[in-house]
Amino acid sequence: MLKKELINSIENPEIQLAAEAQAGDSLAEETLIRKYSGIVYKKARAYFMAGADAEDVVQEGMIGLLKAVRTYDADKNATFGTYAERCVTNQIISAIRSADRVKHKPLNTSISLNKPLTDANAPQGAGENSEITLGDTLGTAPADSPDELLVIKDVAYYILNNGDNIFSDLEMKVLSEYTKGFTSGQIAERLGKSPKSVDNALQRTRKKVINYLWE
Repeated sequence: MLKKELINSIENPEIQLAAEAQAGDSLAEETLIRKYSGIVYKKARAYFMAGADAEDVVQEGMIGLLKAVRTYDADKNATFGTYAERCVTNQIISAIRSADRVKHKPLNTSISLNKPLTDANAPQGAGENSEITLGDTLGTAPADSPDELLVIKDVAYYILNNGDNIFSDLEMKVLSEYTKGFTSGQIAERLGKSPKSVDNALQRTRKKVINYLWE
């Protein structure tokens, strides 16, 4: 058993660092947080919207990362990086869902899906006073919208893993293909459905995701 643990700590130094951090080694804890802080900023960029305080989103992400360091169990969880990303995501989404609209206004405006795009980010031809949201761009060009796709994947995973399956069978199939990066046309072909039915399923899925965050 000790030999196995030694091999794991050599091949996956995060295992050893997490164990040391959980034993009270502040340097090990800091090392892991520094190494994986990039996950937090990646998530914060996806959930941040101009006008909100990005630091609030980052702070929630860092709380999630710290929780990952303190609760990681190599015997139960996947790699530390995978576990950390999930903890960060869950913390941010949970904060958005539970935030008080006055006290935590920045978090309530941080989710990008239902806020108007800034002029700099609006699609070409949208006009100066565009009311197009990032949510409206979903289902049109997944490959061109990595942040929006990340949010959809995150929230869908969060919903399903909290036992709140709010999607129909078709929506689940379409969502699965969509999160793999396929366009609506490709999804229609792969599922043997009409492009219209796939587009409608994507629209319903997006609305359900937004409603879930704000219910």
